[in-house]
Amino acid sequence: MIGATGFFAKKQRQYTDVEVVTALGHRDHTMEEWFYHAAKRYYDENFNQVFFDKDRKQEIFQTAFLKLWTEIENRRIRVMDHVICRQQSNGQYRPMTCALTTFLMAFARTEFRELVRNTKEESYGELFEDATFADSMVTSFDKEEDINEQKTRIVDECIQGMSPTCVEILTLFYYQGKKLDEILELRKDKNASKNGLKTAKNKCMNTLRERITVQFERFHL
Repeated sequence: MIGATGFFAKKQRQYTDVEVVTALGHRDHTMEEWFYHAAKRYYDENFNQVFFDKDRKQEIFQTAFLKLWTEIENRRIRVMDHVICRQQSNGQYRPMTCALTTFLMAFARTEFRELVRNTKEESYGELFEDATFADSMVTSFDKEEDINEQKTRIVDECIQGMSPTCVEILTLFYYQGKKLDEILELRKDKNASKNGLKTAKNKCMNTLRERITVQFERFHL
């Protein structure tokens, strides 16, 4: 639930989102090419059940990918202290609580909805078998995405509402992927032993799970 680092996989090699954003920031052409093809594979695997027109499906991917690429290229998405952060409307950066793939799909969804909106004014026959089927697909797709967005927001709010100690420990462990020994070294003035740190991490996680569960139940998620 917390693991927002995400990764695109290529055969035996795996790159975390931190590695991807860092390499793209340095204009690594090898990563640029790999990232495009990896993102395309992910998109195709997850959107095949929605899109039926091959040309328009490709068009939506290109637009969505360009938006994600622009976010990274303009450093609105960047790595800060080994954590991927995204610039907010007030100009400040906050750690991202979802993967790059989530942003890709969100941008694709926006383009898809716009396409359907325009298609309704012309003819559903170009893209779907009939209008009833199209409406049901869009409703189902939107509902699933909206729920995921709501869950992400709730998790983010629950994390931000925890104590500074818990936020720091969970960020180091889950977002930055550091081991307990590394965290202990970073927090040597705050945690006397590895067992003490482990206990603190577990307590933070239990508290976070309880808060998230309460909020999910509240909103019937």
